[in-house]
Amino acid sequence: MPGWRLRRAVPADAPAIWAIHTRAIRETASSHYPPESVAAWSGRMTPGSYVEPIEARVVIVAEDDDGRVAGFAQLNPREGIVQACYVDPDFNGRGVGRALMAAIEDEARVHGRTALLLDASLNAIGFYASLGWHEEARAHHELAPGAWLDCAIMTKKIA
Repeated sequence: MPGWRLRRAVPADAPAIWAIHTRAIRETASSHYPPESVAAWSGRMTPGSYVEPIEARVVIVAEDDDGRVAGFAQLNPREGIVQACYVDPDFNGRGVGRALMAAIEDEARVHGRTALLLDASLNAIGFYASLGWHEEARAHHELAPGAWLDCAIMTKKIA
């Protein structure tokens, strides 16, 4: 198993982050959502859409030994919201998501957070639960006319 190097994302990472986000939705989340929801969800972003979050929030990438970006996670530290954690499907099951979430929790603590909140896609609920997150409620977000995304609102105390 490769060793993951975790680091803060830089704007040059935006295309890799976009590709991972898009592939993860289309190849992993598609098992839990209808095609119109997957299309609306995966089509909302462009590579340029990631530059502002990289500059304004905490975005961490995991790289493998060859320098390939294997996943990313995003935190809004002011609000204590984990806004993303996506792993390239080629790296599923290799600890990338766990490493990213541990790093996000560390960053949140540095910013004085004692608890975190996230909206988990249906396919990711088990992953977050295995990391100690608790489901509080379900939500139903409209992505586009006729395209909905069901998710679980989850919390975790990190103090």
